[in-house]
Amino acid sequence: MIVFKTVLKVINRLKGMLILYTVVLVAISLMNQFNAKGNVITYQETKPDIVIYNKDDSLLAKEFVNYMSKHTNIKDIKEDKLDDALFYRDVSYALFIDSNFSSNILNGNQISLDYKSTGDYNSSYTEMLVNKYVKVASIYKDYYSGEELTKNIEDTVSKEIKVNLSTKLDVDTLSYATSYFNFLNYSFLAGSLYVISMVLSSIKEEKVYKRTIISSYDYKKHNKEVLLANSIVLFGLYIIYMIFGYVLFKNLIFTPNGLLYVLNSFVYVICTVTIGFLIGTITQNRAAISGIINVVALGTSFLCGCFVPIEYMPESVVSLSKILPTHYFVSTNEIIKTLDKIDFNSILPIITNLLIIVVFSLVFVILTNIINKKKQKIA
Repeated sequence: MIVFKTVLKVINRLKGMLILYTVVLVAISLMNQFNAKGNVITYQETKPDIVIYNKDDSLLAKEFVNYMSKHTNIKDIKEDKLDDALFYRDVSYALFIDSNFSSNILNGNQISLDYKSTGDYNSSYTEMLVNKYVKVASIYKDYYSGEELTKNIEDTVSKEIKVNLSTKLDVDTLSYATSYFNFLNYSFLAGSLYVISMVLSSIKEEKVYKRTIISSYDYKKHNKEVLLANSIVLFGLYIIYMIFGYVLFKNLIFTPNGLLYVLNSFVYVICTVTIGFLIGTITQNRAAISGIINVVALGTSFLCGCFVPIEYMPESVVSLSKILPTHYFVSTNEIIKTLDKIDFNSILPIITNLLIIVVFSLVFVILTNIINKKKQKIA
């Protein structure tokens, strides 16, 4: 076990960077949770700032203005100052009610209200409120009149629809957990590449490599011990990350969704190990290795939605990311986040993604072996 112990000594010198990657992972996860504390995911109506110029003294017009005041903030702005108010977003909508508003509705005439708006979502919402009241009034005027008309209109437009969520998912916790496991790509990929590449760089230095070849030590056994030492250390790192995950999301980890996060991470960890051996086989130049690690770890994290949610990314970037195993790792995490029911059909996309990651791992192993054989022939 001489080689095994030697590799562990080399890895021990690299522990500073592993600790750094771990600290970054945990720090980002904690910031996500603390920043989201107190956020409420329930709907709350927004009241736009508007102005109404009413020239109709009828009961219907007054009740209409009263209805608008319940759903908006009506400001008092002189008409000659309106354009400036709209430009500076002091109000988002200005409604002009002419003197024929009530009579046009009661007589069944076409209703056309003049308005000015900023064209944003607040003005669109205000226009929706106006149209809602006018449409109801235009229907009810055939059945009611006077105070009875305004009362029935008010009762109808004021009705609220209650929405009951049938899902039992803890959306907040699942969102935080998804962010944690997505960011795990950067921490573990960078850590794996750094450890494996630097270990291979050390044991494949020209003098060390030649001594290994001419020694009586079996070369296959030598390679197995190198693989075993790296795998044990990286598996230990994986366990540490899962423990942190348990500490942060202890009510989630042992649920079906949590276990799927753990399984997805484990399969991806195996893939990162194969990537590390591939890069370590391609070059033993330590300066080049550092550059490659940064490009691979940061590049895949940005392209595949680890740092920026994938739904906000251009379609072209998403399509490009499909050539990388990280895409399928992140995609699986996003599926797990919305998984309410566990059955074959719901987890089939997850199984597919995991198999794709396994195929990537096998491809990296094959490439590593091919490069190794060519280098041995040259040596």
